[in-house]
Amino acid sequence: MNSFVRTALLCTATALIPAALANDSSAMLGAGGLVLTKSADIRMASEDLFISPKQVKVHYTFVNDSGKDIDTVVAFPLPDVDNYELSESPIGTTVENGGANFVGFKVTVDGKPVAVTAEERAFLKGKDITAQLRAAHLPIDVVIGGYDMLNKLTRKQAAPYIKAGLLEDISGGQGDPAYHATWTTRTSFWWKAHFPAGKTVTVDHTYQPVTGQTFFGTYVFENKEQAPFLAQYCIDPGTKAAILAALAKLKKKGGDDGLLNQYTTAYILKTATNWKGPIGKFHLTVDKLKPTNILSLCWGPDLKKTGPTRFEATRTNFTPTRDIDILTLEMPDPSANSGGY
Repeated sequence: MNSFVRTALLCTATALIPAALANDSSAMLGAGGLVLTKSADIRMASEDLFISPKQVKVHYTFVNDSGKDIDTVVAFPLPDVDNYELSESPIGTTVENGGANFVGFKVTVDGKPVAVTAEERAFLKGKDITAQLRAAHLPIDVVIGGYDMLNKLTRKQAAPYIKAGLLEDISGGQGDPAYHATWTTRTSFWWKAHFPAGKTVTVDHTYQPVTGQTFFGTYVFENKEQAPFLAQYCIDPGTKAAILAALAKLKKKGGDDGLLNQYTTAYILKTATNWKGPIGKFHLTVDKLKPTNILSLCWGPDLKKTGPTRFEATRTNFTPTRDIDILTLEMPDPSANSGGY
């Protein structure tokens, strides 16, 4: 068993668990978009990460160990959004605005707000098709409002895009047109930063989380093809027993065909290795908000309950070797038609 031992906690989700979370990383602007690169002089002295179903906050301290000031670009990459999967398991967001900043990302440097620029690109089977989509006036980002735009296309208008493999007609030629986008959207936010020689710079950012959601039933344990999924979230025998007990309780009540609401979270942590050396001090806080849901993630035994709703862990000289993946299962609300917002 590696250092990321299986940990299962009772946790909450109010249908707002984030699916698009990430970590600051040093970057340069290269041909075709942002290229993340390693910084040989700027050290991440600390990172304090707070995650709850309603908010994500990160506080960093950086130190420039060189003898000269450094001006560079800092980027915040979101996980790739597979738009085809999005159409089947939609990403919800508490942020009303559309466009690239659908997570409402905000950043301050030494306490002062900083304007950020969004870099959006689209990929299909590993090929950058951003220019192709823009020429066709198709949305690169379909998280908010994008599918409404696509479904306004007539079948004649959509035909060349279907032929090119950009769209899939799911209407079967009957009724109103309906399409699935087949590309993956990759988004990064970036800004120019100044790191004075020998000085400490603080960076704080926050955003409202988004969610990947579906349903969870006993079939997940019965299907051998689900083994990678169970491993991704370190669902061990104890967690499995808690889940089966919740499903049995739900079935006894006759609720929602014995299905739990499933929310998944991905936080990109490995980009922290792009800074000089390890993270001096890493502090993780997970706030569950209420004690009724089941959460499973791969972390160590240092993640301890510190309050009615909070779990915390601290590591020193920490070099991340994997990103954080979180699975939260929620008993459905009998007063609602379905899980979600």
